[in-house]
Amino acid sequence: MSLTWLESGIGPALLREESLQVAGAFENIFGDQLLQIGEWGDSGLFRRFARTRRYAVVSATRGPGVDFVSELENLAVANDSIDAVFLPHTLETAKHPHSVLREFYRILRPDGHVVVAGFNAWGLWGVRHQLSRGKFPAGVRRMVSEYRVRDWLQLLEFSAQSARFHFVSPPLYGTRRPIAPLAEEAAETDAKRLATNAPACRWHPLAACYLLVARRDVFSVTPIRPAIRRQTRLVGGLVNPTTRNAA
Repeated sequence: MSLTWLESGIGPALLREESLQVAGAFENIFGDQLLQIGEWGDSGLFRRFARTRRYAVVSATRGPGVDFVSELENLAVANDSIDAVFLPHTLETAKHPHSVLREFYRILRPDGHVVVAGFNAWGLWGVRHQLSRGKFPAGVRRMVSEYRVRDWLQLLEFSAQSARFHFVSPPLYGTRRPIAPLAEEAAETDAKRLATNAPACRWHPLAACYLLVARRDVFSVTPIRPAIRRQTRLVGGLVNPTTRNAA
């Protein structure tokens, strides 16, 4: 899977914008474990924004920054052991996206979060993807719309908390302006702004990407007590029957 286009042209600008969006999403996600399933850009790009105690990256292949190697459709992770899962375009690059969905549902704890980064399949980027027969952007097997992901998560008993469309840009690899590096302080400030003040951005035909945050629902079971039969009480005493006078 070739993702070299992320290193030049429009790639660094896209990664910078995605970093800001992810930082805002991670601002309200806490716990012990956050697992990133799949690689996207620098393996440490999103790690620094995590609010959990530990952050790990799992990939199907070895690479710098990958914490452990495992099949994404069959993760070597225990059931109900992860507080949050991050999928950076994983559903679009994996061979079997439904298997990835089942796996992160298996390992995610009740009340856990999932953050999904994807491309806007109903915008201009999606149009070029269809016209180029899935060859744009390079390395993306398919585009899964935000609506489709939301529907899949709903079937798995997740509730969508927020969705943002971002990175308004034409579907071209080149860019005319240099992209400044993402400073740590600026990223933290923008993350807080995105998490607290900025409203969710609606769909836009030029928006290249979306970021969806959902939470796994927890349903409490209320035991049903068996009904207790009560004995019918007799009100008052017995009434003597009346006698009819003989004619």
